[in-house]
Amino acid sequence: MKNKKEIVLTFPEFITHIPQTKKKWIKIGYNKLYASGHFSVRASLVAAMHRYIENNIPEKLSIGSPIETKLIVYAPINFGNVKRLTNKDTGDKYISWKPARKDYEPNWDIGNLALVWLKCLDDVIVKKGILKDDSILYLTKTSYEFIEVETLKERKLVYTLKTRE
Repeated sequence: MKNKKEIVLTFPEFITHIPQTKKKWIKIGYNKLYASGHFSVRASLVAAMHRYIENNIPEKLSIGSPIETKLIVYAPINFGNVKRLTNKDTGDKYISWKPARKDYEPNWDIGNLALVWLKCLDDVIVKKGILKDDSILYLTKTSYEFIEVETLKERKLVYTLKTRE
């Protein structure tokens, strides 16, 4: 039996939006990336996500292959209602969010958020040399999961890379 190795990367308070223009922000999600928008919007979205991920991964990590990955998204149940707004008086940007009411029913899907993050995470671990490539020769399984937290401040992504037997 081979030795299994695991790397767990945590991204606290993950970014929720990226700027499209000085006044307009785009919420991160698979639908925005692949189903709509101009190619330059998609490129900006991916570039911003890659920068965020790269800045939050320690240097000199390594792992054998093949690997499997798992992404756990910790977010409030009403994460779909998060908005990026601009204060009309000061011009300051801020995230708008209120705790969900007891009778709240979610209107967002985990795949829309998790898939875009998984792809960007996979790209960055290759770029940083942690994994040689993200083809099926090196990355053979992936999954994602949602875990509810009470506040937006508690949001985080936990990305686990584990060698396969």
